[in-house]
Amino acid sequence: MSSERSVKLNVLGVVQGVGYRPFVARLGRELKLAGTVRNLGGWVEIFVRGDGPRVEEFIRRLRSDAPGWGELPEIQSEEIAPELVPEGIFSIIPSGQERDRVPVLPPDLSTCPKCEAELKDPRDRRYRYPFISCTECGPRWTIMERLPYDRETTVMEDFPLCPACAAEYGDIATRRCHAQTIACHDCGPVLFLRTKQGQWETDGAFDEAARLLRAGGVVAVRDIGGFHLACDPNNSQALTRLRRLKGREAKPFAVMFPDVSSVEAYCHLSEPERTLLCSIPRPIVLLRKRRDFAPETCGVSREIGCMLPCAPLQMLLMDACGPLVMTSGNRSGEPILTENETMLELLKSDDLDGVLYHARRICTPMDDSVARVAEGRSQMVRRARGYVPMPLTLPVTAEKTIFAAGGDLKACFCLMKGDRAYLSQHFGDMEDPGVAETYRRAVRRQGELLRLAPERGICDLHPGYHSRAFARSLDVPLQEVQHHHAHIASVMAEHGLAGPVLGLAFDGTGYGTDGAVWGGELLLCEGPDMTRLGHLDYVPLCGGDKAAKDAAFALASYRCHAGLPAESPEAQTVRAAIAAGINTTPTSSMGRLFDAVSALLGLGTYNNYEGACAVALENAAAEALERGEDPAPAKFPVMERDGMLLADTGALIRSLTEALEAGESPGTLALSFHRGVIAMGTELMLRARTRTGVSAAALSGGVFMNRILLSGLSQALREAGFTVYRNERVPMNDGGVALGQVYLAAMKED
Repeated sequence: MSSERSVKLNVLGVVQGVGYRPFVARLGRELKLAGTVRNLGGWVEIFVRGDGPRVEEFIRRLRSDAPGWGELPEIQSEEIAPELVPEGIFSIIPSGQERDRVPVLPPDLSTCPKCEAELKDPRDRRYRYPFISCTECGPRWTIMERLPYDRETTVMEDFPLCPACAAEYGDIATRRCHAQTIACHDCGPVLFLRTKQGQWETDGAFDEAARLLRAGGVVAVRDIGGFHLACDPNNSQALTRLRRLKGREAKPFAVMFPDVSSVEAYCHLSEPERTLLCSIPRPIVLLRKRRDFAPETCGVSREIGCMLPCAPLQMLLMDACGPLVMTSGNRSGEPILTENETMLELLKSDDLDGVLYHARRICTPMDDSVARVAEGRSQMVRRARGYVPMPLTLPVTAEKTIFAAGGDLKACFCLMKGDRAYLSQHFGDMEDPGVAETYRRAVRRQGELLRLAPERGICDLHPGYHSRAFARSLDVPLQEVQHHHAHIASVMAEHGLAGPVLGLAFDGTGYGTDGAVWGGELLLCEGPDMTRLGHLDYVPLCGGDKAAKDAAFALASYRCHAGLPAESPEAQTVRAAIAAGINTTPTSSMGRLFDAVSALLGLGTYNNYEGACAVALENAAAEALERGEDPAPAKFPVMERDGMLLADTGALIRSLTEALEAGESPGTLALSFHRGVIAMGTELMLRARTRTGVSAAALSGGVFMNRILLSGLSQALREAGFTVYRNERVPMNDGGVALGQVYLAAMKED
C-alpha cells in the first residue's frame, strides 16, 4: 500500500519579505517532493506531494527552520487529490491575490552579517554598494506599495535588474532568490550629493559627504525611512548649527556608533542592553554615560541615545567618520522629511552643508525606534522602524475592524481585527499640520495594505484632540475612553490581563471624566470598565499651556494651593488669577508636580523640551544616590475624602519648602521627593487593596520614564505582595495609548 500523500498548506505569519518561498522550494527539492509555492498576499499557499514520512518532515521543517524573525508561522493543512499537485521539480509559481485574511507584513530589517561582509569585501561585486540587501535584510515596509509583496509591487520596480542580478533573483540556490530589494552598482539606486559648491554622484558623492562630516559640516543623509541630519558629536560649532537648523534648543541628540566596542567607550552596557542594541530592529538604546561628547550633543542628560548602523550606507559612514550624531531630518515637532526636493530646499540655509540622497522612493515615513532596559527588561520608548507593522497578539478578538485613534501627543493609531493589533509608527504632536496630515495618510495606507477598513472607532475623551476629530470623521460607531484608563489598559493588553487590576497612571495631562486635567490616578480596571479610587488632590493650575512649559507658573500655582506666600510679581499675578478663576483648571497631574518641585529646588524652571524639568530633578536625585545619601521620604500623606483617596500635594510642597529654607541641599531634597512619591504610591495601592482585595498592579504613563520612580515603586509594591506589570512592547508614554484603547473596545465587544 502506497504511503504517498498530497497536501495543501496555508502558511500564515511572517512569510512576506523574508525569503520564505525560496526556502520552501529548496526544502521541497531537498526532500525530493513535488509541488508548488506561491504568495497570496496575506499568506503562502503550498501544494506538496510525495512519500508520507517526507511530507511530514517537510511540514515540520516549514515551521522549525522558517527564515525571518519573530513569531513562528501558523500552518493549516488539508489532504487533497494527487492530481491537484503538478508533477516535476518543486517550483515557485506566480503570486496570486486573496483578500480574506489580514497579512502579517515585515518591518524594515537591518543589514545582515552576510551582506555586511560583502559590503566590505573588495573582491565582491557589491563592494561598498550602499544599497546591498538580500532576503534576510533590507527595507520592507517603507518601500511596499501594495500586495502581494513582489518586486513590481515595491518601489524597486523603478530599477530594472541587470543580467547578473536577474540571474541571482531566479537562482533558487542563492539567498537573493526572489529578494525583491536585490540591486547592485549596475542596476540599483545610486548616491548623489549636492552642496552649495556643486554636485557629485556615486563614490564621489559618498567620499565628499564623508569629507564634509569630518571637517565639521552638517549633512542630510537619506536613509530607509527618511532623512537623518548628521554631524560630528565632538564639534560644538557643527552641533550649534544643527540645533539651529532643527529648532531644537536642548533636547539630547542620538549618536550612531560603528560597533559595540565604540559604544562601550562612552557608555555602561549591561548584557540585556547589549542584546537590545544588537537586535534586528537596531533601535536607539538609552544608555548611562561613561564619558561624554561635546556638551551640545546630550546636554545635561546622564544618558546617550546609542544606535548601531542598520543600513549599508550607515555602515560605510561609520567606517569613514566614526561616531556621528544621527537625528531625524526635520524641524522639531514636524514629521520626518522623505522627499529629496524638500530637503534640497534647506540647502539655502547657512546651517546645512550638503544633502546625500538617492532616488529610491519612500512610501512610509519612519523614524528610528527608541528603547531602554529597565529592571533588566527591555522597554519601548518610541515604536517605529524595525517594529512596525508587526502586530501584537491580544487575548481577545474583534469580529469587526476597530480603529483606535490614540492621543495627540506622541500620536500613534492602531487597527485591530481578530486577535491582532497593528500599531502604527510614532508620528509626533498632532498640533503640527504636517504631523496630522502624515497621520491621516498613514491610516489610509496601513488600512489598504492590511486590508482593514475601520468598522468601529475608539478615541480619547478630550474634546479638542485632533485624533478624536479624525476618528469622528470616519463615520463609524465611536466609543470614547478616558486617557489614563487607556494607559492602564495598554499594560493589561500587553500582559493578557482581564482584571481586576489596580492601576497607577502618572502622566502629564489627560482630560478627566469631570472635565479636570488628570495625571496622577489610582484606577480599578476590570474588563472594559474603570473606577477611579484615588488621585493627587486637585491643584488650581493657572496658565494653561504656558504652565506646561514654564515651571515657574506651575510652582506658583502649587505654592498658592499649599498656602505659601507669593515670592514674585509673577506669582502674585498667578495667585490673583486663581482667586478670580481666570485661565485656571484643576489638575491632579503628576507631571506638573514634578515641574513645580524642580522649579522649587532651582533645578529646572523651563521645559525647553518635553520633560526637561523632570529630567533635571531626576538627575539631581541620582547624583545624591551616587554620593551615598539616604534621606527620608518627603511628607506626602494620603487622606480620604468622600470615599476618594487623595495624595496631599500641599503638605508635600510645604515640607520641601521648609527643608530648603532650613538649608537642605536641592540634590538631597530631589531624592527625598522621589522617595516621597514612591511611599505615597505604595500607600495608595495598599489602601486600595484593602478595599478591593486586588493584588495585581499596573504602572503606566510618561512620568514612569523616570528610572528612580519606576524601579523604586515596583520594588516597594513587590515587597508589599503585589504582582507588578508595566509596559514593555509599547511605550509607557502616550505612544502606547492606542493599544489600550483598542483593547478596551475589543473587550467591550467580546
